[in-house]
Amino acid sequence: MYASAVVVPVLLLGMVACGADSGGGDEGAKVVKASGGSQRGEGRGEDAAAVLKAMELSGEDIGPRREIRVLDNGLAAGYGKSDSAADPARCRPLDLMSSYSSRPKPKAFHPYAVVEKGTTYDKPKGEELVVGLAAHDEAGAKKVMAGLRDAVAKCGKGFESAEGTYGEVRDWPAQGIGDEAVAYVLQGGTHGEFAAARFTVVRSGSTVITFRATDLEAPSELTGPDLKLVDAQVEKAEKAEKEKAE
Repeated sequence: MYASAVVVPVLLLGMVACGADSGGGDEGAKVVKASGGSQRGEGRGEDAAAVLKAMELSGEDIGPRREIRVLDNGLAAGYGKSDSAADPARCRPLDLMSSYSSRPKPKAFHPYAVVEKGTTYDKPKGEELVVGLAAHDEAGAKKVMAGLRDAVAKCGKGFESAEGTYGEVRDWPAQGIGDEAVAYVLQGGTHGEFAAARFTVVRSGSTVITFRATDLEAPSELTGPDLKLVDAQVEKAEKAEKEKAE
């Protein structure tokens, strides 16, 4: 684990929270419940967490030049945020999603990152993709997507949040991914630093998948998620949804 005590922009939290290589999510992986970051679950919450963990991409999915990093509870703490004071209020779904949160909150949440091999906090390399897998009931998942879609349409001029000022929100095409998808670019200053990230949020049945892509070497430059990784992750979620329905 490195740089765990450093205060950083929310958009770059995934990079700082990355731990040692999990080898595709084996020993040491942390499954985080959204209700407070506990790794202990009960009943349906525990079942949902296990399903999400099983959806994580593997080394075969990401290729030889990248690796999967387990994320520590710093990201879980950010996800525990259940409210927002962003101004204007219509932009609050975007503020929540910047820390991988939503209203309604999910039953369980599992985050991980895909980075170039050899990257560290002191020597970041290339692009990072943070993936957040969130379990809802289907009505809740649809509500999350509808709120994001409305906020993207109405918040093009940005918004103020506790983390800083986001000066621009730009819609991005996302047709044909999962059951529905919303994609957007979020640019602005967080904790006094400028960052840019492209979010692609996908619903597959009752699962909401957030992909957040950033350029670790040049945080102000925009990058997009590797569509092969997006497709592979959505395919795994769809398979899990089918198995759950059987």
